[in-house]
Amino acid sequence: MHWITTFRAKLILTLFPVVVAVTVMALLMAERKFSANYRRLFDEQFEEHVAELTSARNKRFEALSTILQNMAAQPKVVEAIQKKDFKELSQLLRPQLETLAEERLLAEFPGLRENESNRGPLGRFPASNDRSRGFKGRDGRFPPGQKPYVDFIDAKGNFVGAPQQRTAAGLGLAREAEDHGDVRRKGGKMPWLGDRKFEQVLTEQEVGYFRVEQENRNDGRPTEQVREVFITPLRDSKDQKFVGAFVFGLPLTSLTERVLYEQTKRSDHGEIMSGIWVEDQLVSSTIPHEKREEVTTLMQQAFKHGERTHRELTVTMDGVRHQLLYRVLNPGSPFPLAAQLNLYSLAALDAEINELRWSVGGLALVALGMGLVVLLLVSRTLSGPVSELAEATRQIEQGNFAVRVPVCRRDELGMLAASFNQMAAGLALQEKYRSVLNAVADRAVAQQLIEQSGTLGGELRQVSMLFCDIRGFTAITEGMRPADVIEMLNEHMTALTDIAYEHGGIVDKFVGDLIMVLFGAPRSTGSDGLRAVQCAQAMLQRRGELNQTSKHSLEMGIGIATGAVVAGCMGSDQRLSYTVIGHRVNLASRLCSIAQPSEIVMDEETYSEARAIVKADPMPPMQLKGISEPVHPWRVSLCS
Repeated sequence: MHWITTFRAKLILTLFPVVVAVTVMALLMAERKFSANYRRLFDEQFEEHVAELTSARNKRFEALSTILQNMAAQPKVVEAIQKKDFKELSQLLRPQLETLAEERLLAEFPGLRENESNRGPLGRFPASNDRSRGFKGRDGRFPPGQKPYVDFIDAKGNFVGAPQQRTAAGLGLAREAEDHGDVRRKGGKMPWLGDRKFEQVLTEQEVGYFRVEQENRNDGRPTEQVREVFITPLRDSKDQKFVGAFVFGLPLTSLTERVLYEQTKRSDHGEIMSGIWVEDQLVSSTIPHEKREEVTTLMQQAFKHGERTHRELTVTMDGVRHQLLYRVLNPGSPFPLAAQLNLYSLAALDAEINELRWSVGGLALVALGMGLVVLLLVSRTLSGPVSELAEATRQIEQGNFAVRVPVCRRDELGMLAASFNQMAAGLALQEKYRSVLNAVADRAVAQQLIEQSGTLGGELRQVSMLFCDIRGFTAITEGMRPADVIEMLNEHMTALTDIAYEHGGIVDKFVGDLIMVLFGAPRSTGSDGLRAVQCAQAMLQRRGELNQTSKHSLEMGIGIATGAVVAGCMGSDQRLSYTVIGHRVNLASRLCSIAQPSEIVMDEETYSEARAIVKADPMPPMQLKGISEPVHPWRVSLCS
């Protein structure tokens, strides 16, 4: 016996998976809890970051909304955009908006002010050449990254800016004049409008996020930034006709990316890189350029598949797992969706988990080694009797019910051996009963008798009965030896029985040279009449084939009737037989008696089911013995 099949090996192979499974489950639970705690730290920082952005946006809206709407209602402003005099419009609004930006940024970034005593009241709009504000530097410029974004949009949704602020033809950039700084964005029609009209989108003042460019004062190279913008509609004061809008944008008021990056870089968990996703682009100063393209692709796929609110993604970059979290800042906005995203490396987490795995794996190996020693000691007293039982079980499986195992112990294994011997004896007796039952009853009936504890109650069923007997049997067998008669009948009945089973029939009985087959009892196979006719055709065809090779050439006639009959086990307490009785059974027998050689005669009920597959000829109405009413049979010959 191969070692792997021994009882000792099975004990070992049973214990080891249990120990491994428990170890793996404990390790997975520890990893999950460890990872959850680890990620919770980043999630809390991310949620705090988003909450700060949301709170700042709400405060800005409360502080600026009414003021910007009042600006939009100024008659000169409306008149300038109606005349498409964007130069005048810029001269009217830009100084007011810059002053408003300075006062708002002073409130939000108090650390940037230089001279708080010079800060004017919110809502007061001095001239543009007033350089005494406390927020701007001595050169009259805003601090780096704090320059407000101002632009104008006509009624068709085109960014227009002021004429003297346009760049060379074809570049499509609306930029501010040199003395106002260098904040710009792509010009032309807003691409997200599609076929919608701008006035249908901008029904009221909206808050959105735009991606802008600002030139670096040192090298002149543009850097991308994000501005939180207020888009205020401009309407004619007389008929409220939509004439355009002006855009006022401020930098995001939250913990800056660089500060967050530097703070977390010094921690043991690794740095947090962040950015803003807006207008299908990523704007970030902390995410490396080689990773931005992959992050951009991931964000595009996430928004493409409907994840338009928030999501967490685990991705692999440069062989290192990273966690990407994002949350949309302006859900439901008609303008481009913007999302705050954080990206951090899971390298530290993976390293600690790897160390945990090695520690737990070492303990598991020690436990497995100790378990193996104990198993080897215990299995010596168990493997012998169990091996004998295993071998005896294989003998039972192969049909040797005479096998017995020695009972040499009084413990549980001894009791098991005695029970096994009793079971083998019982199986031998049951197999003997089954063999006898299968020999004297149809196998389907025998199986149902076994399943229903030996009884099949009488019931009314719709059944098709097929009777088939040999024509001229007495003349054929006259003068034959009894052994030859039995041999001929066995060959004949075996072939017909196989065909009956192939078509779902139940062999009810053999009466001399006659075989009776049921379709629909004890179980219906569906379309029982059709199956009976198909079976009859196959029987005739098979008999014709046997006539070519058999010693004796036989001819058969077949009768089929369909109707309600009583089906069940009938007989005495000592001897039962499953059969059917009723008027239709007698009819099938009479139809068989009038069938000529190689003919199938059926009643009208059977023909109504089988008319789709056979062509039958009606026979004259006739009065059959034992049948009170005239019968209208149909005849099918083998050639049909």
